[in-house]
Amino acid sequence: MSATVLATYQTFRISQNFFPNIHWKHNKANAFRHALWNVLIAKKSSLFVNNNTKILNWTKIITDWHEDFSPNSELPKQMDLHNNKVGRNFFLLIGEKTISEIIAIMVTESEKAEQINSIDEISDPNKMVYLSDDFVD
Repeated sequence: MSATVLATYQTFRISQNFFPNIHWKHNKANAFRHALWNVLIAKKSSLFVNNNTKILNWTKIITDWHEDFSPNSELPKQMDLHNNKVGRNFFLLIGEKTISEIIAIMVTESEKAEQINSIDEISDPNKMVYLSDDFVD
């Protein structure tokens, strides 16, 4: 099984465990899922490739493709792309940690996510963002 497929499976399983049936919305749970997915793809890929630039390029290609393949309206798309980038940035900081440690860190970071109402409010490349509960695609 490829590193990307395994990371994707783990991400959905972990997200469902921590945020049952709510990580599909544009909320903090969704921000967690996107960021964790990127960390895990990169971490799993690092078992086979010893070059962070290549690892992060691959991770970006896959997760950007997902946003094109499964499109949202522009604000949720930009939110997802941003949270993907946050995850890739966190890989550089915590990629050597265990999966359990990574999950704990990402849960904590998701609790600190900032609610946004427009693309212009997306700024900090190390902070997850989410949309209000009443946002409708």
